[in-house]
Amino acid sequence: MSAFSIIIFGIVSYMLFINNNCSATIISSVQIKNGSLVRSHWHGISSLTRERFNISGIISSESETNFLRLSKVDCLGLGSAIASTLHWFFVGSCKDCDNLNVKFYLSSRRQRHRVEVLVGRQFGLEWTDFQINRRTVLIVHGFLSHGNEMWIKTMEDAFLLWGDVNVIVVDWSAGGNSWNYYKAVVNTRIVGDIITRFLGQIVNTTLASGNIHPSQWGPLHLVGHSLGAHICGFVCHNFNPVQKNWLIQRVTGLDPAQPCFTTKDPAMKLDRTDAPFVDIIHTNGRLLSHLGLGLPTPIGHVDFYPNGGMKQPGCDSMMGSSFFNFLPISNSKIQETICSHGRSYAYLTESLFSAVTNNCTFWAHPWDMTYRGALKVLSQTCGPNNCTEMGIRAEDYSQRGIFYVATAEHPPFCVGDTAINQNQLIYLAEDLAGQLED
Repeated sequence: MSAFSIIIFGIVSYMLFINNNCSATIISSVQIKNGSLVRSHWHGISSLTRERFNISGIISSESETNFLRLSKVDCLGLGSAIASTLHWFFVGSCKDCDNLNVKFYLSSRRQRHRVEVLVGRQFGLEWTDFQINRRTVLIVHGFLSHGNEMWIKTMEDAFLLWGDVNVIVVDWSAGGNSWNYYKAVVNTRIVGDIITRFLGQIVNTTLASGNIHPSQWGPLHLVGHSLGAHICGFVCHNFNPVQKNWLIQRVTGLDPAQPCFTTKDPAMKLDRTDAPFVDIIHTNGRLLSHLGLGLPTPIGHVDFYPNGGMKQPGCDSMMGSSFFNFLPISNSKIQETICSHGRSYAYLTESLFSAVTNNCTFWAHPWDMTYRGALKVLSQTCGPNNCTEMGIRAEDYSQRGIFYVATAEHPPFCVGDTAINQNQLIYLAEDLAGQLED
């Protein structure tokens, strides 16, 4: 294990921290009129549910188990013994497992202002407009982020413009908003447990109300960025096997985090086995030693690699910070990495707006992950018969596998089926230089 690799791991926290301030500018604001707040059929049900389904003890026991399991997470390839020591040093005991203060905010077209719903004994849906017959979208942020990030609010608005859906925004910043990345990784599994129990309480409350038969319940769609993508995987791993009424049908992973998640164990990260449809958008999928924050390997039913999936056009012009002038890494490279990591959620959000206006399609070409393969597919026309679509409408296509997507350098990012420009070819050649042949 080189000293350089340890340095790389050390600056991951910094790169993800300033990612909050370097998010790509995406789309114009959306105006959706607020509907009047009406107490729903949940009134009178919540007290029964709180008495009948006490989950605090379940969360505590499962969190303890997962905490011990994650003590073997080997982020640096140093072996399990050293990994356990690092776990003890950076994380400590599980005495705070129940105190991560995960928050849940619900919204809908009729109720644009978020309503916080508490998990546990105080759970109740009576002040919300939640209706289980709608599609429900649950959004989870990543490391050193929070539920009020501008990109989350924009995505929330985009989903509500796109369809009559329930949106649940998860804020786990109390467990992930510190410089201790290793502890945040351990907390992801615990946060997954808490989200699982929250969804379980929705199921129990709905069944207790008796108003809507399970055959009429809408699908569950989880969306997670970076560490949040793996949290979604943990929720699926816990929730789907024990549910027969309300299943998670889709997970969208937005550049799932790489550090500490290179394991081959599907139970320890987001994986295609977690839901019937798992789509991944890779925007910073380099090796960690090359400042890659996202997983470079395909893990979904469909894996989209915009512009090759390593770095994104337009991100190389980001201004650098002087914070790491002492490192043998250029500031511009760090900023490029941060910008590329955030493009994943920008692309998904734009796809929602494009689906509403029907003005552009993120066409995705089947790809063999080689430079010559990219040149070949980018010289071909694309359509519904030979391509699929990156973004919200990916679920409408039957194609599975690995796909290349060309984008613009600045919003709007969607370029449809237009020819790739010379700059994109240069970026691709740089990213896949090791594959070039004479």
